[in-house]
Amino acid sequence: MKSRLWLALRLPDLPLVSFPVHPKEQAVCVLEKQRVTYANRAAFEAGVDIGMDATTARLLSDCITYQRDIQREQEYLDQLAAYLYAFTPYVHIQRSDIIPDSGLLLEISRCLKLFGGLKKLCDKIASAMADTPTAYGLAHTEDGAWLLSYDNHSISGDENSADFISRLNHVPIGRLFDWPDEVEVLKRTGFNTLGDISRQIDMQSISSIKKRLGQDFSEFITRLFGIEHNFQQTALFKKPVQTYQPKEFFFDTMQFDYPIIQIEQLHTPLEKMLQQLGEFLRERKLACQKIEWRMFDIYQNGHHLSVHCAIPQNTWNLFYDLILIQLENQQLPFAVDAIELTCQHLQKWQEHNQSLDFSDRRSKSLGSNDLALLEGKLKARLGEQAFFKVSYKDNHIPELACEKVAIFAPANQELPAVHQYALRPTWLFETPLPAKKQRALFWRGTLELLVGPERIEGQWWANTTARDYYIARREDGLRVWVYRDISSGDWFVQGIFSG
Repeated sequence: MKSRLWLALRLPDLPLVSFPVHPKEQAVCVLEKQRVTYANRAAFEAGVDIGMDATTARLLSDCITYQRDIQREQEYLDQLAAYLYAFTPYVHIQRSDIIPDSGLLLEISRCLKLFGGLKKLCDKIASAMADTPTAYGLAHTEDGAWLLSYDNHSISGDENSADFISRLNHVPIGRLFDWPDEVEVLKRTGFNTLGDISRQIDMQSISSIKKRLGQDFSEFITRLFGIEHNFQQTALFKKPVQTYQPKEFFFDTMQFDYPIIQIEQLHTPLEKMLQQLGEFLRERKLACQKIEWRMFDIYQNGHHLSVHCAIPQNTWNLFYDLILIQLENQQLPFAVDAIELTCQHLQKWQEHNQSLDFSDRRSKSLGSNDLALLEGKLKARLGEQAFFKVSYKDNHIPELACEKVAIFAPANQELPAVHQYALRPTWLFETPLPAKKQRALFWRGTLELLVGPERIEGQWWANTTARDYYIARREDGLRVWVYRDISSGDWFVQGIFSG
């Protein structure tokens, strides 16, 4: 059985992919839960360490800080995986739950002949990664390659399994970042390197490690060295390597024989391209919620249109209705010479059971597809922000106690007792409006305080907010909810009562 060969590409600066590039002498830290999860060299030299609180890090290094964007990191890894798929069909994304170290693992044993050997293949991959700081590790197992990436050995092309095991034996156990509790136990019992673990297993078998540190850790060790549980022979039956599955997307383009200047002339081309999309989705049992149109003139100037639907669709009809609604409210920016249709975000189509109730459907309420059509048409005519629902947020400050969410997104409607029984206005302003206090309180008329005060406090971890709330009546009988800011003494109107 041919031995496997794994190449690890660790990206030590991955947390910075979402943020601007700074000079090397500028200290930069990335935070997660107000703790440093990444620091560049300048910050480390100033005394910053991983896990340090944000305030201490700023005092030590005068660093620029950012909040970690895990989603952006994952998107970047996905893009790299798709790019490196050109070298091997076996590409795995490696992420740690403990530290921000992430990267890719490539199984390259089956690709060596194609690219002229190990050294030439690794050189080609390094050239492809030239713009991204990368640490490389090579071994006969995934975990082994990842651990050796911290040593960043140069690759000669003559390595073998014995070389990899020898290098792994010198790896300090402190490098097992994903096993902090097990590492602490090993250190207390005198283990310093992976070689110490392998010698212990040689003398007493893997059961000694399993009994002391558990099944999961013992399996990790055997995977790391690529051997059976008795630690005496290479594994006879290896788990198949999962191939990388590139994300599917749809793209179509149409070049016109002559420039189109009337929107009506686009109707038929748009319909034909959307029909192609619908056929693509049905054949693969996929669905999409968003499509992108791009129009070009003969000089390659572009115009972009986006169509979004709240419920995934695997047919073209709704998208056709929505793009026509958008187009009828505008004019073509130029004579259109070509048009492109792109759908990047595809998902598995979920079949829905259909009811066998043959009663009069006209008497029933709107179904989800009807509501999706209504939402799409309203958004197309009025804009993305015109259609939403309100969800409760756990916050004492009234204007921060709710948020707008998409109509089909889950919303929290469970209110605490204070909101169910206390007097609260029907209409709450998004931003409190200032009121004047001279001899009397004034907001579009003189206000008389009726009920209060009710003290509301919050946001102690940021800028502490403390307010005294009152129910007031304006001279025309309108009842309003007002408050006095304790720190500044200013008055504001928070909302209006109905009736």
